[in-house]
Amino acid sequence: MKDVPPAIKTFKPVLEESLEYFWEQFSSYALPMPLSPEPLGSPLLEVLTPLGPVWAFDRGLTPIGGESPPILLHGQVERWEPEPMSPPLRYLGGGRYQVSGRVVERLGGAFFLLRIGGGAEALTLLLADLEPPPVGAEGTAWLAPPLMAFRP
Repeated sequence: MKDVPPAIKTFKPVLEESLEYFWEQFSSYALPMPLSPEPLGSPLLEVLTPLGPVWAFDRGLTPIGGESPPILLHGQVERWEPEPMSPPLRYLGGGRYQVSGRVVERLGGAFFLLRIGGGAEALTLLLADLEPPPVGAEGTAWLAPPLMAFRP
């Protein structure tokens, strides 16, 4: 790729045609999780996952109803390393997260599911990467900001 213009190297495909279509396509992977909106006017949600709280950009279709709606956490991979690191979920600041786990399913195109943590303290994230790792691969992903929370 040394002769490819910089604009093409940084090109990222459109990952969602609309919020409704994205939710329809991936909602079966959503799990009920407690959440609380940040102060009025903020687009952030604090989602209490089995691995602790995360702050995610609210991509919900409707106003928040109930304390534990189905939530689908989605992130875009900036970098993937084939070595898992500890802890499985680490906040890096500025809306960035580092997650380590095992690829449990490829969903077509750029999408795959990464299971992080284990046992009762496990969480499955929907991630996107131009070159998704194969099923069964273990590694660490550095996610581009923001982590997104899709909900009905």
